Amino acid sequence: MRARALPAILLLGLSGCAQIQAIWGPSKRPAPATSTPAPSPPQLTPPIPGSSAPGTPSAPLTPQMSAEEERRLREGAQRKLDETDRLLRQLDGRPLQPKERETFLLAQSFLDQARKALAAHEYERAANLAAKARTLTDDLAATTK
Repeated sequence: MRARALPAILLLGLSGCAQIQAIWGPSKRPAPATSTPAPSPPQLTPPIPGSSAPGTPSAPLTPQMSAEEERRLREGAQRKLDETDRLLRQLDGRPLQPKERETFLLAQSFLDQARKALAAHEYERAANLAAKARTLTDDLAATTK
């Protein structure tokens, strides 16, 4: 009796529960086929007037600002960048521990990114990156005195 039960148990174990349910479970009839087409997927981006294909990526959104506001943002970002650069140059000659050197290099990296953002007319981003570099520089200056 055991010799017959063992192959049956192995077969059930290898086939899985889904197979067992499909064999002994209630039968489900397939849904009748309909002649209506399946709905199309939603459009990811709204069409741009004059564009050739709907859903194609458009140019990045940039805020529209007055020339005076743009000048003010550019000058503010440049001022933050210059101040932080001056402080970093003062720290460059100091002996730094490995962790401090890592912070110094990170601040320099933020300044480099801020310069690139400024050149690309991304004034708010440039100011934010310069502020991050300034925070790191101020912390570094406080720990290396």
